[in-house]
Amino acid sequence: PAPVGVVYMGAAPSTPSPAPSTPPSNNITIISSLVGLREVDAAIASAEAALQKLRQRRGLLLQWRRRRRLPKQREGAEVGRAAQKPSCSFPPASTVRGEPGQADVRLRRPFCEAVRTPLPSGSLSELAAEGVSDVAVLPSLLVPCCAHSGTTFLWRCMQYAFHPERVCGSVADRAGCEGGRCGKQRRSGRVAVYAPLAADWSRSACGSRRYLLPGLAGNVQGHWDYRKEWFFYGGGGAAWPKGWEDYAGVELPLCYWEREYQRLLRVRPLADTLAHSRALCSSAQPSGEKPWWQRGPRGGGPCTHRACLPLDMRKIRFGPEFDGEYDRETSPRWQVQATKALPRLDPSEHPGAVVPDFTPNYLCSVKSLRNLRLSVGAPRHWRLLLVMRTPLDALTSSYKMFVQWGWVRSANLSSDVMPQLRRLRRCNPRLYDSPELLGSLSDEQVLRYFESCWGDGVWRNFVTNSLHYVCLRAWIAAGFSREQLLLLSSEKLRTLQAHELVDALANFTGLHHNAPLLATRREELSAQCEAPDSAANRAAWLRRRQRSKSSKAPLVNTHRDFNGSNAQVRSRLDTNALAEFTRLADAHEALLAGLGLREV
Repeated sequence: PAPVGVVYMGAAPSTPSPAPSTPPSNNITIISSLVGLREVDAAIASAEAALQKLRQRRGLLLQWRRRRRLPKQREGAEVGRAAQKPSCSFPPASTVRGEPGQADVRLRRPFCEAVRTPLPSGSLSELAAEGVSDVAVLPSLLVPCCAHSGTTFLWRCMQYAFHPERVCGSVADRAGCEGGRCGKQRRSGRVAVYAPLAADWSRSACGSRRYLLPGLAGNVQGHWDYRKEWFFYGGGGAAWPKGWEDYAGVELPLCYWEREYQRLLRVRPLADTLAHSRALCSSAQPSGEKPWWQRGPRGGGPCTHRACLPLDMRKIRFGPEFDGEYDRETSPRWQVQATKALPRLDPSEHPGAVVPDFTPNYLCSVKSLRNLRLSVGAPRHWRLLLVMRTPLDALTSSYKMFVQWGWVRSANLSSDVMPQLRRLRRCNPRLYDSPELLGSLSDEQVLRYFESCWGDGVWRNFVTNSLHYVCLRAWIAAGFSREQLLLLSSEKLRTLQAHELVDALANFTGLHHNAPLLATRREELSAQCEAPDSAANRAAWLRRRQRSKSSKAPLVNTHRDFNGSNAQVRSRLDTNALAEFTRLADAHEALLAGLGLREV
């Protein structure tokens, strides 16, 4: 017979059949069943204890393997393109338990009070002239429109082409290239010499070149990477009520923006990075004696930074390489996550930093424009880059994406569009029936119409999010000049060659196009900044595909061809909805063309 706790799969081992016996009495049957259950329960408890020990052992082995592997990775980095060691040290060794004597509760300290004083909105040159020496740099390059039009593709391209390690880099002869900063090059000749360290991005090393320096996003493991969207002013789940300290985020040294530092931080022990997140989130109330965004002593009682979140470790799932390091049975249930950080700079030392915010829901959000206009206004050095599609394309592609994400509950797009059209008509029947009259409205009238009839830019507002003319007129009425706006159509983005796109972006934003360095990495640049519809990128993709079947060309909009959940059929408008929406869309597009805005 099988031992207790073992179940045979398939045929059981052959054993002699027991001799038939007389049926036992009911009392004997109950006692035997109880004894059997106790044995099984004891076996299960023993197996679970052994499994728990194996999990702990696995976690220790993973931690030991990473510690052994880290010196090799550092050694490998030194012979790569970033030979220099990171500019600052790593978080010190620690444990997951936190400070001695602290209770294991959801929030050990209350959140700090929301700060309503805006971040300094002047340019870095203006702040340097005012004598500001340490400031959280407010995003001044906005991509406020439009979702599902290629903003992620544009984000990846700009990250690559305008990263400070390339903007502040140079080219050199292969024979004279030393120090491990040179890019890989199969052929002899001119090669890229990168600028991987924060010290290479200063005025003394990089001059007046302007580069893209995005804010950072922190994850549950205490690691950091560049952040695309912030949703601070509005456009959905905005962080506006949390105050400006939530936008600025926790204070991090500039070395956290070095790619090599970010990579090496990911192989540190989990306990060290979790402890560092706890330390970053421990703050104090702003004293009011100094500008709160400047470093220095802070008055008031201890509190938790607004840019931090409590984490229930019973529900959190780490990456597979870290999951074994956190024993959820014996370790604290609650940890804290630092979620974001804007770069903090000395404007006179790093005058070239340009911080972006690619939140694509700002443009048609009444709340976003109101919060921005009443706090920082319309600073003249800001630039607004708008990636746009035709209204019908924007309408259908956004619906299709949310079908793919599982957010849509309606049977089809028409069932959402018709009620939204009726609401828009009820808001102002005259302008709905005769949309061409919008062109004759004053700035004040446009703002009033926008605030009354448009929504908050959330994803389900399919109609108003697709009619861009009123949104653009409202932003111009709020103080932004036409020279601060640039339109980039999604269809144009699909066909531009890499150097054409990077040139256009550099001319508009003032970011430095390091053409000599990027020319040494032409195929790599094409892979980042040319869509599949570009002939050059198709050829490069085919070459990469021959070397690796997993290589894929970047897509401008990955939801266009999605057909799961019957998305293609559900995203088609019926005859009445299509006719009514097309009538409005054609009038708005004609008015938009009459604004005379710059286009790529």
